[in-house]
Amino acid sequence: MKKIVTRFAPSPTGYLHIGSLRTVLFNFLFTRKNHGRFLLRIEDTDRTRYVEGSIENMIGILKQVGLEPDEGPNNPGEVGPYLQSERLDIYQKYITELLEKDMAYRCFCSTERLEELRKEQTELGLPTKYDKKCRYLTKEEIQEKINAGETYTIRLKVPDNQTVEFVDEVRGKISINTKEVDDQVLMKTDGFPTYHFAVVIDDHLMGVTDIIRGDEWIPSTPKHILLYDAFGWEAPNYSHVPPLVGADRKKLSKRTGDVAVEKYLEKGYLTESLMNFLALLGWNPKTTEEFFTMDELIKRFELKNIQRAGAYFDIERLDFFNSHYLKTLDSEYLYSK
Repeated sequence: MKKIVTRFAPSPTGYLHIGSLRTVLFNFLFTRKNHGRFLLRIEDTDRTRYVEGSIENMIGILKQVGLEPDEGPNNPGEVGPYLQSERLDIYQKYITELLEKDMAYRCFCSTERLEELRKEQTELGLPTKYDKKCRYLTKEEIQEKINAGETYTIRLKVPDNQTVEFVDEVRGKISINTKEVDDQVLMKTDGFPTYHFAVVIDDHLMGVTDIIRGDEWIPSTPKHILLYDAFGWEAPNYSHVPPLVGADRKKLSKRTGDVAVEKYLEKGYLTESLMNFLALLGWNPKTTEEFFTMDELIKRFELKNIQRAGAYFDIERLDFFNSHYLKTLDSEYLYSK
């Protein structure tokens, strides 16, 4: 039986979102229950959004709340490097393979042309997709453009009119026709990979078996599965978890309260209460009991008991949990905090 491997792969663009911490917790519980390995990988290829110090901040918070990964930038193992910016030569190798297999193609369309195309499609009420203009260029035309110094991206050659199916551990079978899937850009003009390309390469090479992530990634999953198919690799198991929502039932955001994990820790919320509270947001332990230690959560956790609907982040309920845990602690411990 294959050893379970999960990962948390954030972008270093600022604070750690409370919803992301809940996703980390689900990954951690699932991994520990199945005696697997939990990895931390940093997706830092978008240098324009990089925030100095955010990697160290995330690593520190995960350690503080007891969700420290088994491998990552600060505790490397056998599958590093763990920063995507240090893996660029790996991506070049695999994009070359796709081009040689004729499963990807160079796109010379300018940013201006693509923006105009999107504008026209939007005005006509059509899905915003690339029109595949460069997909059918001849080898001679491609070489001529390269010789002329034209820059290009590299796109996935999505198969025509095929059905992509996968079984989501939370939502069941999901299928989509490739007519709805864009010829995704895999490599940008600067030679950096896009998220969709790098995530598949890294997950495969790092041996990731199970991906537990937010349900906003469901539309991207067929693109990822097509890439696994193109390389002849086995796709991992997918579980897409619901978002945390505010009182307005919209995804939790700065407008409705604090979303940075560090803000809750600074306010004095105990890690025990925060973990207990977050675990019950979108997951049903199948008992009337409310208070669980980390070991008890690990023992009870099942992906099949994750709900599909958004989970209400009720700050009063978090206060209730915190009050309970404060009462169980002795004065010496509280003073040390």
